[in-house]
Amino acid sequence: MEKKNIPTEKTMDKMEQILKKIEDERTVTLEELRTAGFILVVDKDFGRMINRPHLKKLKSSLKKYGCIEPVSIFFGAEYFEAYPERELTGFNDGEKKYTRDSPEVPATILVADGVHRAQAHTELLSEDETYKHPLKFRHVESDLPIDDWIRIRNTNNRNWDSKDCSRYIAAQTGYEKSNLTTAVKWQEELKLGEKYAYTILNLSDTYKKKMLSEYMEAPDKGLPMVLKGVEENIDRGERILHAFRVCWRDIPKMVRNSASINMFIEVYNACGDSMKEAVVNLLVLFFTTLDRTDAENAAGEKGNDEKVRLLKGFWDKFSKDIEDETLKADYEKKACEAEEEFDDLSGEKEEATVSEAVPAKKKNDKYHGKAIYQPSGKAEEYSEWACNFYNGCSNQCSYCYLQKGRNAKIYTSVPTLQKGFKDEEDAINRFRKEMLRNLPELMKHGLFFSFTTDPLLPETMGLTAKAVRICMENGVNVRLLTKRADFVEPFFGLLSAKEGYDEELYKKHVAFGFTLTGHDELEGNSSPNLERIKTMKELHDRGYRTFVSAEPVIDPASSLQVIKETLDFCDLYMVGLLSSEKDYGKADVRNLVDELQKLPRKPKIYLKDSVVKMLELDRKTLPDNFVGSDYNMFN
Repeated sequence: MEKKNIPTEKTMDKMEQILKKIEDERTVTLEELRTAGFILVVDKDFGRMINRPHLKKLKSSLKKYGCIEPVSIFFGAEYFEAYPERELTGFNDGEKKYTRDSPEVPATILVADGVHRAQAHTELLSEDETYKHPLKFRHVESDLPIDDWIRIRNTNNRNWDSKDCSRYIAAQTGYEKSNLTTAVKWQEELKLGEKYAYTILNLSDTYKKKMLSEYMEAPDKGLPMVLKGVEENIDRGERILHAFRVCWRDIPKMVRNSASINMFIEVYNACGDSMKEAVVNLLVLFFTTLDRTDAENAAGEKGNDEKVRLLKGFWDKFSKDIEDETLKADYEKKACEAEEEFDDLSGEKEEATVSEAVPAKKKNDKYHGKAIYQPSGKAEEYSEWACNFYNGCSNQCSYCYLQKGRNAKIYTSVPTLQKGFKDEEDAINRFRKEMLRNLPELMKHGLFFSFTTDPLLPETMGLTAKAVRICMENGVNVRLLTKRADFVEPFFGLLSAKEGYDEELYKKHVAFGFTLTGHDELEGNSSPNLERIKTMKELHDRGYRTFVSAEPVIDPASSLQVIKETLDFCDLYMVGLLSSEKDYGKADVRNLVDELQKLPRKPKIYLKDSVVKMLELDRKTLPDNFVGSDYNMFN
């Protein structure tokens, strides 16, 4: 920025220092700006007028928590480049106006966002000499034109403050005092999706009218923009609202009560932007697990201030508890139980309103979560419980069943996160919840990774490592099946990155499996069979259980050969046939089984149903080392 027309030489050095600091560090305090001689200005065309009750609340919040977030600023000269016809108003002197021709322009700093907090802070300083919290200002990135920045800010792409949260919740609960009923009205009248109506509601009047007019002129094109920030915030709103419903399931009126909303807002706004998502997750856990007696006590208070006070007290205890990993796990388990109870209650209510008879859910129906599920069909004999985070695989094996039939619709040559997850963080959060919900069964049967991808690809192992760590925390056995040989160093690096890593625990609960066919030419980008065998021996020597998936059998002779080569370091063999056309017949498979029965040291072998059915075998007549699908290699 060109440094000229600075008011006096006396202030020049200080101003230069502040300008340099802004350029280098992007943050200064109100006191620094004032001392250096800068003039704070605002644009009254944007934002609403500040009222006294609002200022009172802001001052109380600032005094209690200090400055929560920086205030965004622009240089006055930059502002007038974008809006040469506009007029700026002095922050401290509402009568003083500045235009692009004012000589003071180089000294003006536009308060672009956070005017309310800045004024509350200024008044607090004049009223209370003991108030010491600095109000920090952040310069908006200069590569973003100010008019674009204002448009983005006014469409709420950057922040989600208490106003937006309470608006969303109010709209969802039908809270009569909220003007958010407008959003619902727009949804009905204009046939707008929920996120579009919410997006428009957060716009300034100017942009609101502009977007609505554009939409009405060409509704088939949809709205001009869909903002990621708004979508994320709607998700947060939905999650916390659902937590309220679980918390107050026996006291429905409390879902609409502003006490829980206000308590949530206080905690949410007291943390920085980088912590907001984590805090929302903890608040969801808090409300979902709030003790029934505590909930009833809070609901029984006459005034909302008292309700908030009690809730904050419960939150403080909760915050201390979750510092202990064991207690945190207990809360997470309790949350799953509360969710289950809530789902059951909701299901009962739905059934009560249905006039036609609906078949009851069978007790033996399999569990099918987004991350963890109970396989059926051919996959079931491989594992009773499995986890699929991704669809698709970069190994590119020509015989892969995922590339055929109905699976071909979801198969990709690069692993992609399953559609049920928003992102990897959502996937691992869902995994943790589903694990705790099914923990007794998972501790009994273990968990298999994975039927729809290779869990140890570079693209997938990050999420796999996080999931395996959660399994270790809960004593769940894990089997990982791969065609890779190059994962050991990076995968164990991910596992050991977390404090408290104990490899002995992993040796007790983790088994590594390798698909071995003896036919590299059919297995695309997979590691060669010999390299897989080498890695398998390395892991077995290191103390881990290992198993071989000799499936599909491309030709019986090759499968028998890889089995013989791994006898000294394999704890279980699983043998299955090709699901499609084969180049071998019944006699070849019979010979393979005969040879398997002759192997020295009697290794544990599971013949899959495809082999048993072809040869019409009776499993009861097989030698003792031929195990069933329920064999637990960890015992």
